[in-house]
Amino acid sequence: MSAIYDNWERLVAAVLRKQQLWELFHDHSRSPSILSEASDFSSSFNSSSPLHDLALDFSRLGRILRSRKTTPRLALFSDFSSAFEVEDVFLASADLLGRGTFGSTYTVAMENGVKIVVKRLKSMNITEQELRSQMEIVGNVRHENVAALRAYYSSEDERLMLYDYYIDGSVHALLHGQTGQKKSPVDWETRRRIAIGAAKGISAIHTQNGGKLVHGNIKASNIFLNPQQYGCVSDLGLSTMVETIFMGTAGCYAPEVKNARDVSQASDVYSFGVLLLELLTRKSPAGPKAVDLVKLVTSVKSKERAAKVFDAELLTYPQIRDQAVKMLQIGITCVSKSVKKRPKMSEVVKMLAGIGVMNPESTMIPQNLVPLYKELVFIEDANPKFELEDLLRASAEVLGKGTFGTCYKAKLENGNTVLVKRLKDVIVTFEDFQQHMKVIGKMRHQNVAKLMAYYFSGDEKLLVYDYYDKPSISDLLHKKTGTNRTFLDWETRLKIAVSAARGVAHIHRQDGEKLVHGNIKSSNVFFDGQNYSIVSDAGLAKLMGPIRRSAVRDPHYYPPEVTDTSEVSQASDVYSFGVLLLELVSGRTSSQTHGGDVISLVNWIHSVVRQEWTPEVIDMELRRQVLQVGVDCVAFVSGRRPRMPQVVRMLEEISGIEPSDESGLEDRWEQPSMESRLEDLLEDLLPSLTP
Repeated sequence: MSAIYDNWERLVAAVLRKQQLWELFHDHSRSPSILSEASDFSSSFNSSSPLHDLALDFSRLGRILRSRKTTPRLALFSDFSSAFEVEDVFLASADLLGRGTFGSTYTVAMENGVKIVVKRLKSMNITEQELRSQMEIVGNVRHENVAALRAYYSSEDERLMLYDYYIDGSVHALLHGQTGQKKSPVDWETRRRIAIGAAKGISAIHTQNGGKLVHGNIKASNIFLNPQQYGCVSDLGLSTMVETIFMGTAGCYAPEVKNARDVSQASDVYSFGVLLLELLTRKSPAGPKAVDLVKLVTSVKSKERAAKVFDAELLTYPQIRDQAVKMLQIGITCVSKSVKKRPKMSEVVKMLAGIGVMNPESTMIPQNLVPLYKELVFIEDANPKFELEDLLRASAEVLGKGTFGTCYKAKLENGNTVLVKRLKDVIVTFEDFQQHMKVIGKMRHQNVAKLMAYYFSGDEKLLVYDYYDKPSISDLLHKKTGTNRTFLDWETRLKIAVSAARGVAHIHRQDGEKLVHGNIKSSNVFFDGQNYSIVSDAGLAKLMGPIRRSAVRDPHYYPPEVTDTSEVSQASDVYSFGVLLLELVSGRTSSQTHGGDVISLVNWIHSVVRQEWTPEVIDMELRRQVLQVGVDCVAFVSGRRPRMPQVVRMLEEISGIEPSDESGLEDRWEQPSMESRLEDLLEDLLPSLTP
């Protein structure tokens, strides 16, 4: 123990000077780079002296400092706010947490109880400028599942990094215990949260520095438990800075990694796969009793032997066996020998999100919900109200699967029927989810689906709506009955267009005119004999993790500027509504086959000269004016699209339908000049002309 404290004295001696540390921990409102300075006095102190004696002679420190030509610097990142005074540092006690591939880690405890973690790095083979650049990249990574770098120190002799302290410790300590201590039980939900949290953290890391940042040292001892018991990734980005020839914890590294410079995002995926196997087996790939986990699980040839792979504690819960098998399959995919066969971490996040969630094809509402609240949260005027148990006992029918989740028709025992939307890949906190539900729940409009209630748990997010026993516009237009599609006369189509436009315009007026629908398409607009259109799924896009345009079910509803669902806007809603108008006018789907290629309906419409906008493109009863409104909505440049209230007004004037009370609130739309239309058409066609 004395050796530990002797080492710590040297570390403190390397960074302390009273006035400068005072500035360091209090003047944090300046640049995220260099906020204060400290000198390395390690050579000026006797390492055997008591820790508190380091504070006794500041005049001597000043003389040493003045004798130096340059002063080493200690950098603090701008969002760090310390919870201790500088005097506390002189009285700090320190414990060695462990020695790893890239250095030693200490826990520093102040007299007031505040703790921080200090990472002392091994010898480094980079310049001061390279270090500073790397620290700026690492220090600006901010994610709830990534341990934030708070400050760093660099001199000729020492390289230190300061992090938050996680009271619940590391995943390695949780799974394998401390030396000489009996291991504590670890339930399935905790293991699942660790996996999901760590995956999200690594995925976030991989998006940094232009999508090139690598962790390089993923293992259980570098994953900590945050207060919600999700995995939190530490020791980010050190592999490229440390002179390490052989990687210490070989069982955690991909076969192609021979030294620290070989690490990549693909090798991070491999290491994460080993972590998953460690969570499932509770066997360690490191230490004196190290087990080659990849060899262990890939050698399994039968179900009987497969059972022996899992931690025996997991097998006592039959209801989670299928979930454990799914996680094992994901882990095996991650540890593929072939770099090309390993998934991206963003894909791993999605795969893990499906664990603990029922099969989308199932005809039952999930029974194993783990709630934050044990009941449905109802919107104030919702009627009739019912209990969560009533919903779980309901008979359910899958209506369809969409970009953001699966829809069920649920018939309650009392005879009432509701529509349940089961969301996937929700990334926001409960507080943000609850606030968003309040915004959506306040919407009361005859052309917008009414939210009745919602449910939020770690595993499940459900929305409950009134049930509309009517088909979607997509079904009306495109579903075949025999050999012919359902016939919709001109008057009905026009009323559908006007009422859907009114619904979308009302959505855009909510939340200070900032609310976005984000997923307008004919399958999300339902036909109602009285009000004609009911717009559903409003405002869900912002709750979800980004989904690439190429991965959504109906990509042709999105405008060119939207590359993933996080980029949707009210202008992109207008574009999507324009595609819906073109569907109503032409009777065709959002994508078309043209010359053997699949193209969007928008490009197909543009490819047909205006003189041919009769019977081939437009159903006989339909009018050119509506098609022109649709073309205006799908303008290539977002700034040339009308606003939804202006679309409502134009359609009302074309149809002769009596304007709504909201229609008079918007200025008239001035249609673009012919020159602007031609320019927009050329911009739309250029991508297809580029080789």
